[in-house]
Amino acid sequence: MATRAVIAKEQPNGQIKASYLHYDGYPEHAGAILSKHYTDDVSIDLLLMHGDISVLGERIGIKIDFNDFKLLHERKQCRFYHRDRKNELVLEVLDDVCELETFGKDDCAAEYIYLFKEGEWYILGCSNDYELLEERLTKLEVK
Repeated sequence: MATRAVIAKEQPNGQIKASYLHYDGYPEHAGAILSKHYTDDVSIDLLLMHGDISVLGERIGIKIDFNDFKLLHERKQCRFYHRDRKNELVLEVLDDVCELETFGKDDCAAEYIYLFKEGEWYILGCSNDYELLEERLTKLEVK
């Protein structure tokens, strides 16, 4: 069963770029990966430019066979719907945080929303309040 999430980044003009994540969106996995491996504007922009994500990995990686799970795990890389399965490229640009929450909850059925803004990752989960991802991970003792 999938734990859906949305990964997003606030832009200088206030808009938000976002990608859907299908698998393992919970903080102990996706949150930990984002907090360790996607910590600057360049890496996050590169991640989001690929559109919707099947599996979030420690690195963006290269095109692989979408069904090659062994190679996916060996390389610890992302699997994207567009790059690796040739689905249509989906690039979400949203006007504000309210639209992000609607997109995440209503359109994606996401359990978690990760938002990078002002140099920090934030998470919105069941509590409906954003908190710093680092604080959530510390509570979970995940690093």
